[in-house]
Amino acid sequence: MLYILLFVTLLPACKSKQAAAITAPEVKAPVWVSSRPNNGFKYVGVGFCDKAKSSNYQMEAKKNALYDLSSEIKVDISSNSVLYTVQNNNTFNENFNSLIKLSSSDIIEGYTLIDSYENDKQYWVYYQLDKAEYANIKAQKKQQTLSKASNLILASYTDEQNKDFSSCLKKRIQAFGVLTPYLSEEINFDPAQTKGIKNVFDLTNLIQQQLQSIFVGAAVQKTMPQLKPYQHLYSPLVYNLELKTKVPLQNFPFLITSEEEKIKVNDKASTNLMGEIQIKVNSVEPLNQTVAFSLNPDIIGLMGSDSIGRAGISVLKQFIQTPSLKVQANVSPVNIYVSSIEKNLGKVTGASLIETFLEQRFNGQEVLITNKPELADYIIESIADTQEDISSDVLVSNYNIKLATLVINLNLKNRITGETIYKGQITDVFGYANNLEKAGLNAYNSSKLTAKLGEAVFFLKRKVLVY
Repeated sequence: MLYILLFVTLLPACKSKQAAAITAPEVKAPVWVSSRPNNGFKYVGVGFCDKAKSSNYQMEAKKNALYDLSSEIKVDISSNSVLYTVQNNNTFNENFNSLIKLSSSDIIEGYTLIDSYENDKQYWVYYQLDKAEYANIKAQKKQQTLSKASNLILASYTDEQNKDFSSCLKKRIQAFGVLTPYLSEEINFDPAQTKGIKNVFDLTNLIQQQLQSIFVGAAVQKTMPQLKPYQHLYSPLVYNLELKTKVPLQNFPFLITSEEEKIKVNDKASTNLMGEIQIKVNSVEPLNQTVAFSLNPDIIGLMGSDSIGRAGISVLKQFIQTPSLKVQANVSPVNIYVSSIEKNLGKVTGASLIETFLEQRFNGQEVLITNKPELADYIIESIADTQEDISSDVLVSNYNIKLATLVINLNLKNRITGETIYKGQITDVFGYANNLEKAGLNAYNSSKLTAKLGEAVFFLKRKVLVY
């Protein structure tokens, strides 16, 4: 009886385990997975994604299917199109060509999901797009785009009347940018709505003419800006930019390059409301010559974060030239004037030992010693005098020798601003002799004076030059 009860109890459990062990048969892949569908009235897109390669495999498969669908859409390049002209100028950008042909996958509408399939490893999707519906949607979108571009062009003329150069140019570049998806096709405007602009080529010519209207102001400065080598800080070089109409060019960005590799400047700057552009100089190496800087209109910077305007700039540059403006500055050595007074016991000696030493140590490729203070950038003032040292009495009583001490006060001034930028004093220089006058003169010939002056020159140069 016990065996019968055990058999009856275990029998259902065994049946459930057998049922669990039996797996459902795998769904058979549809025909379209292995054999691409063909429909004369539909565009077809089939895409798949390996599940192991992406956690978002469904979205990835959809993206691939729409890319596949868009590749079926034939792009006929009109002989009157921008794209055709670029190709025949041998300056066609293949990346842009791909963008024109395949960007429709980003903006395509009207497609329908026909089927999907998945197994343990892959996920597949199948989309269709009615060709007639696509053509109708595209025609509507093109007309909307043309209207938007026309409105931008018309608004640009309002900015032009208000003398807002930057906003005017920006709108015209935006108009070109919104037309980017249709640059393979012929694009024509209604001239009555665009003040005579008939097509894209008229638009690019208008942009070119506007850029060519920028000039460097005739009366920029009375004298050419001056640059000195190895300075701590540089005042910006200021130039005035204006339009043909003599109106200041306001709030417009430029790319700046130095035509001399020994001059380093910031590569970007913009004009202010007065039309002034300030070039920030970072470093200057010795050059006794005139140097030039190139100012190139920065139309990418002008568009800022405007993705629509920036989209067409790569191809727009095939049709326009951004004129390079030239400005100049003069690079000359630092001019130093040395003023030295040498006294012995309060009386001027007439010698120039300290002055000669300072001039010799400073004179070089980056520094020029001038004998006219009004021409100097910096003035070094040296006042030296001797006096009897407090220890002289001891030496006189023991050795009958007088001891003189030499004190030198050094000042460095910026001649332009009048600011004193360094003060120093040299002491601990002594002279010995059997009389005080000779002792003072001997102090000027002391080897220690040479060493002390060398140390002072080091600190003076650090204020004048930065290597």
